[in-house]
Formats: sequence, C-alpha cells, structure tokens
Amino acid sequence: MRARRKITLLIATALLAGQLAVPGGAAATGELAVLPDLGMLPPQDFSIQSRPRGVRWLRFDAIIVNVGPGLFDVYGQEPADANGRLPVVQRIQDGAGGWSLVASPAEMFYAGDGHNHWHVEDLQHWTIANVNDRATVLRRGAKTGFCFWDNYDYSASGPVVYHPYTTGACMRLGDGTVPMGLSVGWGDVYPSNIAFQYIDITGLPNGEYVVTLAVDLDHEFFEANDENNTAWARIKITRKTVTVLETGTDLEP
Repeated sequence: MRARRKITLLIATALLAGQLAVPGGAAATGELAVLPDLGMLPPQDFSIQSRPRGVRWLRFDAIIVNVGPGLFDVYGQEPADANGRLPVVQRIQDGAGGWSLVASPAEMFYAGDGHNHWHVEDLQHWTIANVNDRATVLRRGAKTGFCFWDNYDYSASGPVVYHPYTTGACMRLGDGTVPMGLSVGWGDVYPSNIAFQYIDITGLPNGEYVVTLAVDLDHEFFEANDENNTAWARIKITRKTVTVLETGTDLEP
C-alpha cells in the first residue's frame, strides 16, 4: 500500500488561470464543504474461470457507490509525468454552488486493462483471506485501474451527471483534463467478465474464504465518512463452483 501523503489545498486562482474553469470560483472549505461518501456493495456473480496450466481465477463483480451529500468529482490534469501519469485534482462543492480544488495524491494512467481510456490507480482494492483469519491476505485482485461514471442507480434522486457521452468521463478533453465522477446516489459497476476483474486463486485449497472489497483505502480523497468504505462476502469454493454464504457492508442500510 502506498503511504498516505498530505492532501494540500490548491490556490484556486492559480488553477483557474492555467487549468480548469470552475463554476462559482473558489469556494470555501471546512464546514461549508459538501463532501461525497464512497462505499462498496458486496461482491456478487462469483464464478471460477479455469485457465491453461492449472491457473484458476475467481471472478466477481464490484460496485462502488456515492452515498454522500456531495458529488464525487475528480479530474486528471496535464502535463503528464515521465511515466505518462496525470496528477489528480478533486473538486469539492460548497453550499452556495461553488467549488474548491484540492490536489490528491492519486494518479491517472491510460488503458492498462484493454480499454482505451484513463483510469485512477488503485481506487479499489480486492483481497481474499481465510474465513477465520481475515487480517491475513492470501491473494489480491488483478485490476488496479478504475474509470468511474454514473451507470448504477443505487439510491439516486437526481439525474446522471457523469457519462462518457455528456461529460467525456474517462477521456482526455481539449483543455487537457480527464474528468470522472459519481453523482449522489449513483454508482459504477465493474461486471465479473470484464478484463482483470478477478483474483488469481491458483493453488488455494477448496474451502471457505472471505473476499473483501475496499474503496479509497489509502484516503487519497476527501469524503464525509472514511469508516464505511468496505464490503465483503463469505464464500465456499469447490473445484468448479462458488457458493455465497454471507455478505456484509459498512454502508448504512
């Protein structure tokens, strides 16, 4: 896990001069901030995929949701570093319709999972552990990059805001930015059959395990609540099947 770095507030006028036009100018932070709240839903749609040479992949879906009062709004910003990665800025709403810009330690990279778009690195983490020793991670998920936009209605009371066809989510725009986000009550689904959506369980014996999904584990973004970012499923694995025995989440019902 990357060490958490200090998140610093950017001077909005400097950003406005050279980067992104922000509605309402520089907004106040602190008590006036209207923050997002990220969470995971329990994984579902489990299956075992057999690969050549005895390799086995445990596949499942992953759904990240925004249950906070504010939008989860981030963008990558040129210039890229020597490795082609973009620094990430989080936009935070205030109660008066303005925004503050906050530098995040997160980074974006292009493609890497068979898709021709940008991804936030390590926004989610997936692990599998023994049912009686959840703290000891046996294997980790293969996927490391995440492009997110409104495609799953969790508890939405408003329309879609972030979409590839409207905001250009996950694509580089003409001003050099790469926007992504989740509206209030909306989520983003990674289905079980998408590229790198698995944990390699080759060599693990059949039996009971716990699969845990976490979002923003490194606290790279400001949220209303950092204590509700995980979900899990207790499963039973046989040679060819997976049975879900129990699920849970930190999100309020």
